[in-house]
Amino acid sequence: MFLKAFEIARGIKEGSFTASEVLKKCFDKIDETDSDICAWVCLDTDGAMERAKILDSIRKSGKALGPLHGVPVGIKDIVDTVNLPTSYGSDIFADRRPESPARIIELLEKAGAIIVGKTVTTEFAFMKPSITKNPVNINYSPGGSSSGSASAVAAGNLPIAIGSQTNGSVIRPASFCGVYAIKPSSGIIPKFGVLETSNILDQMGIFANCLEDLALACDALSDYDSRDPNSRPFPSPVLSIALSKAPPVEPKLVWLDLDYLVNLDGAVRTGFDQIKDILGNRIENIDAREATKKLVAAHKTIYEYQLLENLGPINNQNPSKMNNLILEALSRAKSITYNDFKLALEIRAEALSFFESLFLDYDAILTPSAISEAPLLDENSTGNPICCTIWTLCGLPCFNIPLLSGENSLPVGVQLVGKFEEDDRLIRTANWLQNFLTEKVADLNLLK
Repeated sequence: MFLKAFEIARGIKEGSFTASEVLKKCFDKIDETDSDICAWVCLDTDGAMERAKILDSIRKSGKALGPLHGVPVGIKDIVDTVNLPTSYGSDIFADRRPESPARIIELLEKAGAIIVGKTVTTEFAFMKPSITKNPVNINYSPGGSSSGSASAVAAGNLPIAIGSQTNGSVIRPASFCGVYAIKPSSGIIPKFGVLETSNILDQMGIFANCLEDLALACDALSDYDSRDPNSRPFPSPVLSIALSKAPPVEPKLVWLDLDYLVNLDGAVRTGFDQIKDILGNRIENIDAREATKKLVAAHKTIYEYQLLENLGPINNQNPSKMNNLILEALSRAKSITYNDFKLALEIRAEALSFFESLFLDYDAILTPSAISEAPLLDENSTGNPICCTIWTLCGLPCFNIPLLSGENSLPVGVQLVGKFEEDDRLIRTANWLQNFLTEKVADLNLLK
């Protein structure tokens, strides 16, 4: 297992090793694994090594060090980078070279991170499976659309990778690959310079191997950017501080009965039944089927309406060059009227009010990250994103915690969902939950 990001930053600061030494091990691990898992589109070997040398020189000079000083990071190939092409996973943009970097690239570099390369994404961050395989078992899918980012972290290539989520593209692959992930509240991490498919639904995310690394990276990326209409001009929650503190009172969790949960795989259902039994009176059950019955359809309406706005012109200029799943979505979207879109936004607004009230009584929603383990590659699917759809629609913060395993010994994630812009409260609850369950259930075979 690769060193965690907080261990790398601390070790470099203390002089235990150098950024150059860490980066070499990173590239060695990529060489060892990527012929099997195919997580990387391209690597910036020379540029990254040159930056590592500069960072080592800065450390020796006694100058200020950023929180991610010397930490290797992978970037989903929908995020603009200057030194590397950004192709959106599409042959249409295979040679695209952005003139300026995305805001999150600037923030990562300011924090001292080293951009290693671009990770594989599904085409235009949509549903068609990519070439990437699941490091846990290469016969299975890593999920999508952030397939390369999840796979690279799971394979120990590096400690942190950046992804994005418009439906389930961070939390679901994290569940399938057995890594930690955060999709922060919408607007916490700026999206300027990132492929836009839906300005309402697109959100950034982070993969790592522990909550500490998620906190470290999310804090470095939390920023206001006036060029991003969803970016909020207010101070962001500080996750690292919250993670260092115990909850003031024992958290209260809630399990929501939702229509799609009838489709949970048997092992997933059993695992969550066990967790709920262990939590006892620390979790309550609420039937939310009536309150949420329109939300999945509303998400689809908003997504496809805006997908047509954003990808429609590209398709018109490059006919027959997109995959059939995108073309089918664009075709469906042509029948969605502006009034349909407005109604979906009204349903979303009602949902935001519902969850705002819900979190007055509860610290977090406990729910699966996916309805099953990862599908086999020959099923030609990235998996069902349904367990993430409602939370993405509402822009709520979510964590994947890799606590369960299923019938095929593949990971199954536990998802915690929190109140909008209370990501700090949510990570504190997530830490409490994993510590509580680890202490209580070490002998249960469904728990990792």
